[in-house]
Amino acid sequence: MPIPVERLLAGVSQALLEQVLPHVESRAARAQLYAAVEVLRNLERRIEWTREPLEVEAGSIESALRGAAGHLRGAGEAALSARLEGPIAGWPADPVERLAAARAALADAFAALADAPPAAAEAVRPLLGGHLAAQAVRDLAPLSQGFALEEISRG
Repeated sequence: MPIPVERLLAGVSQALLEQVLPHVESRAARAQLYAAVEVLRNLERRIEWTREPLEVEAGSIESALRGAAGHLRGAGEAALSARLEGPIAGWPADPVERLAAARAALADAFAALADAPPAAAEAVRPLLGGHLAAQAVRDLAPLSQGFALEEISRG
């Protein structure tokens, strides 16, 4: 589950004050650090989590489950197909809750495949794994924007 933005900003502010500030001796640098913390705290009260990444991930899981269920239906595994696809209709509309339900359904799908006939399981695991690979790329893409990671890695 994604970390709420408010919690992330509060954690960064806390780390700056507790871990960085004690090592900053320059009065001007300390003032800049306090200003940065104040900006983070201000954002913490104003920012709203964007729904798009949540909806994209839930949609990707739904597509993967429907694709796997369709393949299983075609292979004569109707009960397993229904187990994968059935819960989708009951997912909540709220994006956070929907994503939680989607992730639970995906975990259940992998658990169901553990007990499925090997040929059926082997045929649909790549369909579900395709979602996981695409999601990993979506999760890492924002990290590649900017030079901060390069600076951090240099120490």
